[in-house]
Amino acid sequence: MTLDTFWWLLALLAVIVVAGSAAWAGWRAAPYVPTRQRDVERMLALAKLRPGEFVYDLGAGDGRFVLSAAKLGARAIGYEISFLPYWVAKLRLAVARLGANARMEFRDFYHQSLADADVVVCFLTPAAMAKLAPKFSAELRAGTRIVSYAFALPGWTPIMKDKPTPGTMAVYVYQR
Repeated sequence: MTLDTFWWLLALLAVIVVAGSAAWAGWRAAPYVPTRQRDVERMLALAKLRPGEFVYDLGAGDGRFVLSAAKLGARAIGYEISFLPYWVAKLRLAVARLGANARMEFRDFYHQSLADADVVVCFLTPAAMAKLAPKFSAELRAGTRIVSYAFALPGWTPIMKDKPTPGTMAVYVYQR
């Protein structure tokens, strides 16, 4: 095998890993679609996030919510299974130097305990939200807030639905 062949095979493998993890994430919970920063800030305000609270971002993408929550003094963990957004998030958090307050994990959130959450945020498909509803009921303690961008949580009644204009996405806020 020549050196050129080796590099082409390595590049092909990288494309397969990146594309494969993106397809897996899209099938499992949601494709990577970044949330606008102004909507991240709106979600944080609607969550009434306080310094020191524990936040989980399910399907954290490029980490913008984790980063914003940590800058407000929260302890934030993002779970992501799409390779490229995960590494972009890791880089963003490293540059921000927020220490232990902001963390990204390459993990499937369906298999992680959320029991210590004060706030859970998500921008997931309706099918993923339906799968999470019983997990939230079983794991989250009383008072935990759930903030969902765009899609409602089946079987739960929101304490607030925010859709300020016809052109903005709805944000649903629930409390366990």
